Amino acid sequence: MKGTILFVHGVCHSAWCWEEKFIPYFQELGYQCIALNLPGHETPGSTHRISYSLNDYIQALHQAVEKLDQPPIIIGHSMGGMILQRFLKKGHCKKAILLSSVPPSGALMASLRVIIRNLGTLPYLFTGNLLGVFRKYPQLMFNEAKIAEKYTPKMCAESFPAFLALVLPIFHKITTPLLVIGGSKDQLITVDEFAQTANRYGATLEIIEGGSHDLMLDEDYLQTTGAIKNWLEEK
Repeated sequence: MKGTILFVHGVCHSAWCWEEKFIPYFQELGYQCIALNLPGHETPGSTHRISYSLNDYIQALHQAVEKLDQPPIIIGHSMGGMILQRFLKKGHCKKAILLSSVPPSGALMASLRVIIRNLGTLPYLFTGNLLGVFRKYPQLMFNEAKIAEKYTPKMCAESFPAFLALVLPIFHKITTPLLVIGGSKDQLITVDEFAQTANRYGATLEIIEGGSHDLMLDEDYLQTTGAIKNWLEEK
């Protein structure tokens, strides 16, 4: 066994988003794989309102790591990337991968871009309904209609207090070996923001040509898994 990879999902997602493509790929390479369900995200497609803080999610990651015999490799997607960055203020892991991650400067600019380009998000945001935003505008997550049709029904309600905390920037340093990966066609986070994240931490940057925000569900997901594999083997 090469070690353990712990996967942390993003907004309105759950462990399911890793189970179809990423987990079989990395298991085949010899890794033990664990996909974390953040609190309130256990049921795919759930519309039940939840109210957790971002710190609740960070503590869930701490608890998952504490159960392991050895520090894992952690992959955090989107909000999960911000959770991972905040975890690393005090927590430890062997290596860390920020996948389509909220940058350390926070999610304010990304949120404003989404609102300006998609004014229909406002009624959902005023009522704290993030799931409604992504069901109305699945292209924010997915770059193909058939992928959106398959996976949007699995998305679940998100905690609005946790989302609001994503706008707060990070100021601490991270010394853990770090890989930043983003898609060139991501509709939430820009390539410039991925580069800023990598520069901030002195991390390796990989841009996946044509990749969406949900790189782990793209049809061409092997571009992303291959970039991670190569980096893990080099470091």
